[in-house]
Amino acid sequence: MKKTMKTLRSHLSYANVASTLALLLALGMGSAYAANQLAPKSVGERQLRPGAVTADKLRKHAVTAPKLKAGAVKQGKIANGAVSGPKIANGAVSAEKLPNGVITSEKIADGSVTGAKVEEASLSRVPSAASADFATSAGSANPEAFARVSEEGAVFPGDSKGITSAQVTLGAPGVYCIAVPFAAKGGQVTPEFLAAGDVSAFLDLGANSCPVPRAEVRLYGGATLQKGPFYVVFYR
Repeated sequence: MKKTMKTLRSHLSYANVASTLALLLALGMGSAYAANQLAPKSVGERQLRPGAVTADKLRKHAVTAPKLKAGAVKQGKIANGAVSGPKIANGAVSAEKLPNGVITSEKIADGSVTGAKVEEASLSRVPSAASADFATSAGSANPEAFARVSEEGAVFPGDSKGITSAQVTLGAPGVYCIAVPFAAKGGQVTPEFLAAGDVSAFLDLGANSCPVPRAEVRLYGGATLQKGPFYVVFYR
């Protein structure tokens, strides 16, 4: 043992000691550097413990859209009010994506639903539609009473309803009084076609020369009263 130590001391020198210390320092520092500096791409998914990457470890805007796989963000992960109108692309929300009853009347802008979008069979009858606009001729396709009247005031039963010859009186030539069996709110008279002459007809349900409550029909040939056949209809 003494001989070994003596032999070792005989080989020690300042240079040997200095080089040995330098080597030890280099190895120690290299190990520390290696522990703090990881090689590029050396840490993958398998090196990360579950839950190792928390929300506060992510810098703002670090997770962009291309980093999210399809279906990764579910409904429960979206905060209330997080998706606003400007965030929704045109056409992104289709009819299949809307549950039944989600669009109520207050959600529909005025004038946004046109006639072409309305199913007519779903509409109920408009109140009082049956009695609207009776003043002239368009009130109803089924008038309450009508008659075909000859120039002498005779009624043709096969072409009439609710009016008989007994209800028609010929006054002055071209003036016919008709006893309507109800308070008519509207009506129309049309001259029957004649081979010659320009005939016009007028119906008066108000104040006229006929006894109340009769309607008055006047037929004119030009500007002159004249007899002639006509058709007349009355609306309740």
